[in-house]
Amino acid sequence: MGLDMWLYEKQVKEVAYWRKANAIHGWIINHTNSVDDCTPIELTKESLIELRDTCKEVLFYPSKANELLPTTPGFFFGSYQIDDWYLRNVKDTIEKLTTIIDHSADDAIFEYQASW
Repeated sequence: MGLDMWLYEKQVKEVAYWRKANAIHGWIINHTNSVDDCTPIELTKESLIELRDTCKEVLFYPSKANELLPTTPGFFFGSYQIDDWYLRNVKDTIEKLTTIIDHSADDAIFEYQASW
């Protein structure tokens, strides 16, 4: 039981999965002005680029983590510490999103959904 999260290229296939990466979840909720209620959230390729670039900045300047990519509290959402686990999630997100961005059409639409 915990925060499980998926990103799908809309109506095609699953392209990424995270587990308890609550800062990534919070960024998506906050940057799409969405309600955090386990319903699908539409994302553009531009949104994924922005998230990846934010993660790169946090990895390069960890002191900016609380400002750029703060942790998000929630039921079984994992740790709220900016620690090695957090930075591993950030690095993992950069790798996943770079692959997705490099292999998707410019007008691709993605669907993010979390479950807890």
